[in-house]
Amino acid sequence: MIDDISLFFDNMQHFHFLRPYWLLAFIIIVYIIRAFSLRDDSLAQWRSLMSAQVLSHLTVSGNNNNWLSPQKMSLILAIPLCIVLMGPTWQQQSSPFSENNAPLIIALDVSKTMEQGDVQPSRLLRAKQKIIELLELRGDSKTALIAFAGSAHVVMPITNDREMIRHFLDALDEKVMPVSGKLPETIIPLADNLLATSSVPGTVLLIGDGATSNTVNSFKKFFDKQGAQLLVWGIGKSAQSEEGSAALTTDIIPLQLEQLKALTNESNGRLILMSNDNSDVNRVNNYIKHNLVIVDDNSRPWHDSGYPMVFVVAGIFLFWFRKGWTLQW
Repeated sequence: MIDDISLFFDNMQHFHFLRPYWLLAFIIIVYIIRAFSLRDDSLAQWRSLMSAQVLSHLTVSGNNNNWLSPQKMSLILAIPLCIVLMGPTWQQQSSPFSENNAPLIIALDVSKTMEQGDVQPSRLLRAKQKIIELLELRGDSKTALIAFAGSAHVVMPITNDREMIRHFLDALDEKVMPVSGKLPETIIPLADNLLATSSVPGTVLLIGDGATSNTVNSFKKFFDKQGAQLLVWGIGKSAQSEEGSAALTTDIIPLQLEQLKALTNESNGRLILMSNDNSDVNRVNNYIKHNLVIVDDNSRPWHDSGYPMVFVVAGIFLFWFRKGWTLQW
C-alpha cells in the first residue's frame, strides 16, 4: 500500500495544466452569475428602508434561494467544465518510436540463508519464481543476471532473451558459488560494468534476505555517483509476525529488515517485501517502468487527462431539461 502511494506521488509530481489560461473563464463565469444575482434582487432598494426581519415576513423567497437553482448549478457546472478546458495532465503519451533502452540488472542472493524454508518451498526457489513472473511482465526487455554469495558473478550479461535467463536461473544455488558467505557489495563492480554499456540509466534489483553495514556504505557511495535506481526485494519472514508473536523458529535466521531499510534509505532506493500474491511483482515492475528513459522523450506530447470529466459536465447539464429551468440573459 505504501509503495502504491509512493508511486502515485512520483507520477503526480509532474502534474500541471496544458491550458492554464482557461482559469480566467471560471472567474468570468463567477462574475456573470454574481451580476445575475444582483440584477434579479428586486428587494435591494427596500433593504435600505426597512429591517431585514420585517422584509422577510413581507416577501416570498423564490427558487434562487434554493441551492438547486439555475444560477447555483451554473456555478457548480463551471468547476468541472473549466478543469476540462484547462487540460490537467501528469504523464506523457506513448510514442510510436519509443523503446526501452534502460537495462535491468538482477542481483540474486544464493547464499546459505536463502535455502531456509520459512518461505515455501524455500527463499531461493520463491525468489526464482518471482523473477520469472517479473520477466514475463517485462517481456523481451534488456535484462542481466548476477548471482552472489561471498563473491559475485555475472550469470547472464544484458540480453533481450528472457528464456535464456530463465534457463541459467534454474541452475543457481549455494553449491555452485566458489565462495560462501553473504556480501551484496561484491555486485557493485559487475553492475557498474554492465550499466556502462548503456547510454541511459537503468535499475539494479537486489533480491535477498539481508545486508551488512559495509553493504550500506558501499551502495551509498556507488549510487551517489550512479544515475541508476536501486530496488531491494526482500525475500523471507522477519523476526516477528504482524500480530507481534514469534514468527520463526530458533533455527531460522530472519529477514534482516532493518538492514535492508537502511540500504534503501542511504541509496535513495525502494524496498519491496515479498507477498504471497503477485502484488509485489507488479510494484517492482511499475518502479522499473517509472524509471525508463524513452528515446526522444521531449518530443512526446502530454496526455490530456481531463476528458473523463466531460461525463460529469454532461450529467449536470441534464438539469437544464427541467421545465422552466433557464437563465434570463
